[in-house]
Amino acid sequence: MQRFKLIFHIMYVVIALVIMYFSLDILLNTEQYLSKIKLSSYIKFPRYVMGLFLFLSILMVIEFTMQQLKIRSIKGGIDDLKDEIVELKAKLYDKSQEEPESEIAVEEDEEEEDEG
Repeated sequence: MQRFKLIFHIMYVVIALVIMYFSLDILLNTEQYLSKIKLSSYIKFPRYVMGLFLFLSILMVIEFTMQQLKIRSIKGGIDDLKDEIVELKAKLYDKSQEEPESEIAVEEDEEEEDEG
């Protein structure tokens, strides 16, 4: 699963970068692209489509970056909680080691009172 995520994330970033590059290229060189297309005299090139692709690709990169930052912060929180659990287990273990000694002392005191 980790390998799939790694491959998917790499593909996601590459696709976003390719979309950004070609969107910018087409927006900057619109006339050259239209001259290569035979139907350019019949069809108006919608510049807003390339602008929309550029905007969406930038959103993809921002969303991906924010998601990765959130994942890292959550993993850090998990590590902190694991450390806290280990500390609490150590305290509980220490407390459980102290209890049998105090129970033995209480039982001896009760036996002395019964005899006396």
